[in-house]
Amino acid sequence: MKLVATLLVWLALAFGLPQVLICGVLLFSSGWAIPVVLILALVPFAPLVLMQEVGAWRRQPPEATATAALLSIAVSGGFYWMVFTRMHQIGQP
Repeated sequence: MKLVATLLVWLALAFGLPQVLICGVLLFSSGWAIPVVLILALVPFAPLVLMQEVGAWRRQPPEATATAALLSIAVSGGFYWMVFTRMHQIGQP
């Protein structure tokens, strides 16, 4: 399970990197929605943080890390869907 969790974490990070770049661009034009954009920019890194041992916090079990990675992939997919539908609406005559 540990190998699967590690692979899911790296998949979530790879799937979320374009999201981080898009959010970096949106940060300058988002106005009041800056906190939402910052949260969406940090979501792909959450499973990677859970995989590490930080100070007094112990490492999370692989099931929790895998669940966080799957949630991160789902949020990234929803973000890409939102960007796609907004771009599609702009392209309509």
